[in-house]
Amino acid sequence: MAALSACDSAADPGSDTSGVRAPTGPTRLEALPPRTDLIDAQVVQWRSWRSVDDRTLEVTVTAGPADCYGADPEVTESETAVRLRIRVGLLPEAAGKECPAIAKESVVPVRLTSALGNRTVEPLS
Repeated sequence: MAALSACDSAADPGSDTSGVRAPTGPTRLEALPPRTDLIDAQVVQWRSWRSVDDRTLEVTVTAGPADCYGADPEVTESETAVRLRIRVGLLPEAAGKECPAIAKESVVPVRLTSALGNRTVEPLS
């Protein structure tokens, strides 16, 4: 990965010297596989969610790459709310593998037992 630098003091006022470009198209986040056999799984704070259909959510978390890490979602449903806790850990098959130490935004698919309807989605504490 190259370091970005804005050292050119002769840049026109108002010009973008950051070197950072906006994505040219929609970016699809990588999905972490839902698993219950993760190694050293830790609770992570999820940032956002979206409804894929009436009984499936995609929850956004920061984790390592999906070929090394998975997620174990815990869901509690009531008539008024869906509460979520997400644990992220190493996949058993990646235990002897060299995994890159990078954090990236990923999604965790979460299947509900009942349609979301008008219920709120909240962290499970």
